[in-house]
Amino acid sequence: MRRKSLPILAFLAVIMVLSSCRHDGASPIRNVKAGPTLLRAQAGNGSCDNYTYFYNNEERNLGNVFTKQVLVAFASGMSAEQEAEVVAAYGFVKGQRGQVGSNSALLHNLELVDGLNCRQVEKAMELLAQDPAVAYVAPYFMNGDGLLGISNEAIVTIEAGAEDALTALAAEYGAEVLMPLSGQTYLVRVDKNASGNALELANFLKGKAGITHAEPDFIVSAEVPVADRRNGIGNRLD
Repeated sequence: MRRKSLPILAFLAVIMVLSSCRHDGASPIRNVKAGPTLLRAQAGNGSCDNYTYFYNNEERNLGNVFTKQVLVAFASGMSAEQEAEVVAAYGFVKGQRGQVGSNSALLHNLELVDGLNCRQVEKAMELLAQDPAVAYVAPYFMNGDGLLGISNEAIVTIEAGAEDALTALAAEYGAEVLMPLSGQTYLVRVDKNASGNALELANFLKGKAGITHAEPDFIVSAEVPVADRRNGIGNRLD
């Protein structure tokens, strides 16, 4: 009986070792919350929004969101390593592409993977905004040969004596009046908990009593990420 048990025990030991190796090899490097394929399914086939803003009472067209880059601000107190972990959790994000400071936040450019359409980018921003580690998310728009990004601030000019009206409107929207820039012009800040981004705040304020002008404080960028068309994969969504 002993001579028969040794091969069986050896066989069981090999099975246990192989099982352990297989488990270790299958451990995920990262927990991907959403990739391009899932994003496409969630976004559906609806039409994209067309965005506008007002300058000197003239409506200006921004068009659809740019599909290769968005802006985010991370929650305060996070290290660069923690921010990188947040970014790595989203399969539709290719990586970070620099940062720019507004008056009240450090905004990061997130480059998106190739092949997304504007509807899918809108859905991607919704998913990013649901992350507790993300404090603000907003789109970029093509502007000639460059980009216009929507910072987390709007520039608002009011009538004399309308400070209380501005404060009340900001509170209604979930925004915060920061400081006067000059005379009757103020900076107003939003985050993801507001009713919308700085572009939408500016459009909300247009025509309100006491408000003479409102526009988003744009992030202007001459660097435009482009799709990688090597091997013909530029517009393919995996």
